[in-house]
Amino acid sequence: MGFAARLTQEGHPTRMWIRNPDARSVGDRIVDKVGDFEDFLVGAEPATDVFIFDTSGNGVMADYAKREGFAVLGGSVLADRLERDRTFGASIMQGADIDVPETLSFTSFEEGIRHVEENPDVRWVYKPSKQLGDLSPSHVSYDAEDLIEMLENISKEVDIADLQFELQAFEKGVALSTELWFQNGDYIPPLTNHTLERKELMNEDIGPSGGCLGNVVWFCQGCTACDIAKRLIPWAQRVRYHGMLDLNVIVTKTGQVYGLEFTPRFGYDASPTLFWELVKGGLGGFFADAARGQVSQLDLRDDFAAALRVTISPWPTEKYQAEENVPIRGIDDKTLERGCYLYNVKQDDAGNLCSAGGWGIICLFTAHSSNPVRCFQSPLDACRTLRLKNKQYRTDLAKRFAEDMEALEAAGVHVNAGVEEMA
Repeated sequence: MGFAARLTQEGHPTRMWIRNPDARSVGDRIVDKVGDFEDFLVGAEPATDVFIFDTSGNGVMADYAKREGFAVLGGSVLADRLERDRTFGASIMQGADIDVPETLSFTSFEEGIRHVEENPDVRWVYKPSKQLGDLSPSHVSYDAEDLIEMLENISKEVDIADLQFELQAFEKGVALSTELWFQNGDYIPPLTNHTLERKELMNEDIGPSGGCLGNVVWFCQGCTACDIAKRLIPWAQRVRYHGMLDLNVIVTKTGQVYGLEFTPRFGYDASPTLFWELVKGGLGGFFADAARGQVSQLDLRDDFAAALRVTISPWPTEKYQAEENVPIRGIDDKTLERGCYLYNVKQDDAGNLCSAGGWGIICLFTAHSSNPVRCFQSPLDACRTLRLKNKQYRTDLAKRFAEDMEALEAAGVHVNAGVEEMA
């Protein structure tokens, strides 16, 4: 919704379709919406209209739009498979000579539990694939007992025919993503960027995973992680890959880099942070050029960008809906221009911002600076002054990411910008 609102503000005729009925009120009175995907096609013209798929699972529709002659960004059947079929994604990494931690695939919970019981000394990460990915989150286990208990609980809650999940050996280190951009197989070097993020809800990395509670993003034209991600370029050329391709890795303290998974779509919250702070100029023009494979000139900032996410309970659970019509005070036009990305919000009859139910993700506050620590000062100030009942946000991320960058440097992964200034 934040992207749709931005494009509307720039003067582009924009319509949005919300796939999940639980979030249908998001964006009310802010952006124009349609009731179903087919409504997009009514009156649409391939010469002028662009389709943007901002999340996975819509690859069939994205490829259909391409066959109808439309420019498409952010979706394809191939992208869906890269993210949702983890065994396939790992095979692409291994084919590109990217190391992957020991990974085993299972089609029944009983089989997985039996394997953990037989290998109690190995710490495993549970990773759901295909349909199971929509029903359960990934989980880094404490030990064998913790993982067995979790698998038993999930087995009681889900009942699907196409059951698949992976158990991956845990590797301790810094999680880092490297995003490459392609135009029908052609690599676009200046758009290569990295993201560090924190998923846990509370300070000190405590609490349930909320996907992303904050991040740091920057463009990078040369480091160990970039070199490893670029091993995917020959494969991308062969399949004429189009759009963004994000390789998530873990960097150990000895400098070993392991590929974990792909994010072949917009990343939340990394993409809003990147586009709001480091890509200058109109977003509509950039999206249209990227969708059509016509990106030629770029105006980018050589800075760090950071974002803090603000939520309300019951987030991060998706089992229950957040309260609707909670007033949001402290976000005006100047705030939006300075750095604010909207999520589960709408306008009331009087034109004031309020929560739209959904899952309680309210907004991001973003900023950029030559120093990654200073990036967080403005977002923190905005979070503190925001008048929102039961608001939730982290206050320790500048310190956490400074530690991550120091660890990357110590491991020999130089992040290509002023780490020495962080102190």
